[in-house]
Amino acid sequence: MSAAPDLPYGVRTKTLAILFAVVLAADQATKIAAARWLDAYEPVGVIPGFLQLVLVHNTGMAFGLLNDIAFAGKAWILTGVSAALLALIAWFAARAGPLSPLTGIGLTGMLAGALGNIVDRLARGHVVDFLDAYLGSAHWPTFNLADSAICVGAGLLLYDSVREVRRAARRPTPEPAEG
Repeated sequence: MSAAPDLPYGVRTKTLAILFAVVLAADQATKIAAARWLDAYEPVGVIPGFLQLVLVHNTGMAFGLLNDIAFAGKAWILTGVSAALLALIAWFAARAGPLSPLTGIGLTGMLAGALGNIVDRLARGHVVDFLDAYLGSAHWPTFNLADSAICVGAGLLLYDSVREVRRAARRPTPEPAEG
């Protein structure tokens, strides 16, 4: 059996495939557990003053956008938008050329998270959210592991992009040829 090929910068495709599978499996397992053990909209404290678990059926988009608006085919339209974004990320990853480890990990997290939420929409007609972070009366919208993977992945991409811009700015510029 041949080894998985290295992507540029030494990121192994096998490693990213394992990360993808772990993120997707953990997302689905935690959503199943939340749906089974939590009562809708009944918070369970985890870290007082910071984190609680609360089951929410998100029929909208990220952070509950469009959650309170009902229209025909909403679940299918949102699933289609999510699938299109997933395809766009996959297309970008395939055409991007050399990937740094952070970019590879970031794209993998975003892909796994997007697919995790698509699975929910197809299987349940809504996304299961259950993590409720807050500080005092300020609440972040309820989210799940897929949302976290998407946000962390996007953060890694942004960080790596800024890092690359800074590296490029430090590279010496070639002297113009005299002619």
